[in-house]
Amino acid sequence: MGYQDKQCEERDVVAFHARLSKDQKNLKEKDIVVFGTVTLNTAKAYNPTTGKFTAPNKGHYSFTWTIASSPGARFSTQLVINSKPVSYCHVDGKTGGNNYETGSSTVILKMEKNDVVSILVYGAGELALWDWSSFSGFKL
Repeated sequence: MGYQDKQCEERDVVAFHARLSKDQKNLKEKDIVVFGTVTLNTAKAYNPTTGKFTAPNKGHYSFTWTIASSPGARFSTQLVINSKPVSYCHVDGKTGGNNYETGSSTVILKMEKNDVVSILVYGAGELALWDWSSFSGFKL
């Protein structure tokens, strides 16, 4: 008997992380928030052009997104799976002071192959700051 160090095979990993590539200003209700600067996309399941994640296979997935906004601006979002709302995140820089505000949300979903997840504007989409706002996910 002996110990054997084995690496996880990359082909089984589904994970991505992306940031806004520019400020998002005055978006309308249900516009997709496109996180265009990708830092990780192992299964190529996240599309930085459309802002959509498509499950490459069935399983449980975890998603987290963070939105940053400047003083005087609001930005509310919802995570949707196949166009159905699942979770929300609200950032309100209008509530006082000169503070930059951030909000984050995390959700775990049971997904089928080809289910689609995206972040949509929910109500106010005044200003989301690039590089400070991100979207990530991975298969458990």
